[in-house]
Amino acid sequence: MVSSTTPHVPCAIDRPMNSHGALTLTEVTGSRTYQVVEYATPDVKKALARADRGSTVRVWLEPLTSRGDAWEAVEIRGRVTTTRRSVSTVSQLAIL
Repeated sequence: MVSSTTPHVPCAIDRPMNSHGALTLTEVTGSRTYQVVEYATPDVKKALARADRGSTVRVWLEPLTSRGDAWEAVEIRGRVTTTRRSVSTVSQLAIL
């Protein structure tokens, strides 16, 4: 278990927030993955809930000692850079 904070790590959304409020972040270097299950404020949770897979964010993470290797998102620096679906992708989804 990691016992230190990770101040404003640049991460990509690997798995967007699910119905239980959990999401998976991966450092943009690919060296670490974080299972985020708690949020310090409703604003942090709301910002991350809007992010699609592949979006990037600089986020301050704190380990949750009572939850194995789970993390709390404490603060976001800057904004979440969201990915955008192309028109062709949206058209293909409409066909399905």
